[in-house]
This record gives sequence, structure tokens and C-alpha cells, in this order.
Amino acid sequence: MKGIILSLYIFNLTYVFSKSFHELANRLNNHDLLTSNMNKVKAMQEGSKQAGSWGDPKLSISAMNYPQDSLSPNESMMTGIQFGLSQKLSLSGKHGKLKKFKQLKAKSFSEQSKQLKRDFLNQLWQICIEKEMIVGQIKVLKENLDWVNNNLIITKRLYSTGDVPQQAVLDVQIRKSELSSQINQNKYKLESLKYKTSALLSAENDLDVDMQTIPWEILDNWNHQKGIKDYRKSSLESNLKASQLNVSAQNRNYFPDITVGVSYTKRNDLDDIGDFVGASITIPLPTSDHRYASKNKAIFEKMEAEKKYRHYIKSKTNVLKKIEFEIKNTKIQLKILLDDSLRFAKSSREITAKSYSRGGADYLELLRAELQYQNLLIKQINLTAELKKQKVNYLSIQGGALLHKEEK
Repeated sequence: MKGIILSLYIFNLTYVFSKSFHELANRLNNHDLLTSNMNKVKAMQEGSKQAGSWGDPKLSISAMNYPQDSLSPNESMMTGIQFGLSQKLSLSGKHGKLKKFKQLKAKSFSEQSKQLKRDFLNQLWQICIEKEMIVGQIKVLKENLDWVNNNLIITKRLYSTGDVPQQAVLDVQIRKSELSSQINQNKYKLESLKYKTSALLSAENDLDVDMQTIPWEILDNWNHQKGIKDYRKSSLESNLKASQLNVSAQNRNYFPDITVGVSYTKRNDLDDIGDFVGASITIPLPTSDHRYASKNKAIFEKMEAEKKYRHYIKSKTNVLKKIEFEIKNTKIQLKILLDDSLRFAKSSREITAKSYSRGGADYLELLRAELQYQNLLIKQINLTAELKKQKVNYLSIQGGALLHKEEK
């Protein structure tokens, strides 16, 4: 009964925390950093409206020329209540430029957020590849442990007949212990990946990916994808356009805004002239360092944006070529390993094991042949994982999709 309850408990944990790859990827949409960034984008978009606005009209009400001693409205012809209305006008068009500048800055940051999500997807892929690699290593080690156990029985039999020394039994048992230790270490690594996944997705519970749901077929088309979305390039382009607009806006800032106002003064009409009306134009004089410093700042920011954009275009090409070379090199190593090395090592282990069981081969030769074959199998698993990581990195840098239906 206890065994049944324990099995149900383990099944329930697996059911709750083992998620599909796409389910884990979709959780990124609610990631704290991503939602925070989207709120910042909305704030920047509202800021663009603010930058493009001339500001509110100003209404003023003033009490004019009341006698100090009596404060009477009927003693002086100049006494009255003045109503004024003024509005700042921009004749240079700089506010339109500033609005577009802020909009492009918001777009640049939005593209950065999309790239951040892609970086998170890249990390999720790396976790999945690492898990597959560790699971493969555990499988190899367990199969090798069974092989060593079988040969430990043979070694004890040979020792009982005096064909091998006691040291042979001890060395085979030591090898068995080493394999058990390696298996436990890999199981620990496998368990730690759950914490790594939870940390990546900002989840409270430990999360595990269902290996059967990983879309490995995406990696088969790593260098032939269509609809490339390079968010880094798009972000840098938007930032460059924004900096160019800002320079244009600061150039127009030398033409100062003017403030136009009208006023109406309600008087007591002691002189039978009636109420007064008035108008005003206020023009600031651009003599301070504020405008000149703002222009120079915009120019330096434009130069920075241009250099960053050019550097990215050049470096991206070189990085992709380097990854392509690494992928080609890894494929060659795998081919040699599969076509020659593994086949020969497996035959060597089988021949040595048969000879050893008949008292021909030395036990050291047996252990050497076993270790050599195991190391080559582990190397195959590691190279396969490295190849997949390289393909994921290529897609991430190139701008290819890391999901079947990647969000635009």
C-alpha cells in the first residue's frame, strides 16, 4: 500500500512539474523582466506624445491697480480685473521631430525586449540540450556498469581457478564503484537543471522539461530559415534613426518658441473709455549654453549610434562565419567517430572480453578496452550536444526562429 501511495505521489509530481517545451517558452511572456520592459515601452510611447505637445494654454486673472489704502475699485480709472490667455507656439517644427525621436527610442527598446526574450529562449534550449546530454551519459554509464558487473562475475570465477590474481577482482570492483559514482554525479546534475529552469523562468516551483516535446527539427533547418527577425539590428537601426532626428530637432531649437497672449481688462469706466484689451508676444533669447550643449550632446549620441550599428553589422557576419566553421568541424569529428573510432573500439572490447573469459587477455587490457569504448561514447554524446548548442547560437544571432510559431 505504501508503495502504491509513493508511486502516485511521484506520478503527481511528474505530472505537475514536467512541462512541455512550448509551455515553458510561453511562460516567458509573463517573465518579470519582460513585462517590466513592456511597461517601460508604453511609458516611452506616452513620453513621445509629451515631447510633441506645445503645452497647455495658460489662463491668468489679475487684480490691477487697486488703491493701497482703500482697495476700492471705484477710485482710480486704472483699476480693473484683467483676464489673460496665452499659448506657446513652435514655428520651427522641432516638437514633431522630438515626438518621432521618442517614438523611435521606444521602438528600439521594444526590439531590445524581444531580443531579451530570444536570449531567454536560447538559455532554455541550452538547458534542454544539457539535459539530453546528461541523460545520454547516464544511459552509457549504466550499460557500462552492467557490462562491468558481468565481467566481475567472470573475474571472480577466474580468480577461484587461479587464472587471475586477487588484484584483478579489486581493480574491477574499483571500476564498478567509479561508474556508480559517475552515475550519481550525473543524476545530481540532472536534478540541478530543474533549479536552473525555475530560475530562468522566475518560477517558485521546480520545473522540468518533457524531453519528448522538444522541437529538435527546428535545428535541422538552422541555416535555411526564412522570415529572419534580427531584433538587435532592428533596435540599433531605430536608435540610429532616432539620434538623427534628435540632431535635426536640436538644430531647429535655435529658432525659439514664441508665446502669444491676449488680455481683457474689466474696468470701472470712470473715464467713459470702457474696458481695455491687449496682446503680447514673448520671445526667449537663445544666449545660454543650454541649446548649444543640447545640440552637441545629440551629435555625439548620433556618432555613438552610427558606430554601434556599423560594428554590429561587421561583427555579426564574422561571428556567424565562425559558428558555421565550428559546426562543420564538429560534424567532421562526429563522422570520424561514428564511422571508425566507435566501431573499432566496440570490436576491441568484445574481442578482449571473449579472450579474457577464456583466460587469454589480461584484466588490465579488459579495463582499458572498456574505458576506451565508454570515453568514445561519451565523446559522441558531448559532440552531439555541442553541435546542437552551436546551431541554437547561430539561430539566435542570425535572427532565426527558436519556436515553430515565434511571437513577432
